[in-house]
Amino acid sequence: VVLRRGEHGEPGSVLAFDLGSDGTGHDLIAVPGGGARERAEPDRYTPGDRHFQMAGREVFQHAVTRMTESSRAVLESARWTVPDVDRLVAHQANARILTAVGERLALPADRHIANIDRVGNTGAASIPLALADAAARSELRAGHRVLLTSFGAGLTWGSAALLWPDLAAAAG
Repeated sequence: VVLRRGEHGEPGSVLAFDLGSDGTGHDLIAVPGGGARERAEPDRYTPGDRHFQMAGREVFQHAVTRMTESSRAVLESARWTVPDVDRLVAHQANARILTAVGERLALPADRHIANIDRVGNTGAASIPLALADAAARSELRAGHRVLLTSFGAGLTWGSAALLWPDLAAAAG
């Protein structure tokens, strides 16, 4: 995905963003024996440590809280209110997370962009893929106010507000 900063109100511009991290939750989403860890200390790790592990309930709570807080911070920075948001595009990790964030923001479900039901969790590519899918389905129109929000390992999170560009005009 290509993003750029623009002037307030300029279609296609990123108007505001919020990023955060909390390293105290680094072990909630991890591959314990991943990377060079197992090679460096082979006696310390079991074969199961090579696989993705997650503390599901804790991650869910952190994800919903952080994505909601970050979204609110971005809305304030962009000088938008929740009713101003035309589309919410969240990291497509879990449909329950998407629903919970939308509910906490009081954003109607018909404004949520979701494709997890068709493509599953596509990791870091989920927001760009959801945007491309929504654009192809004409769910995004020039001038739409779009709120992006995501959460990941580390723990890390971020949100951005942008005005959707006129893709036909940009391609021409």
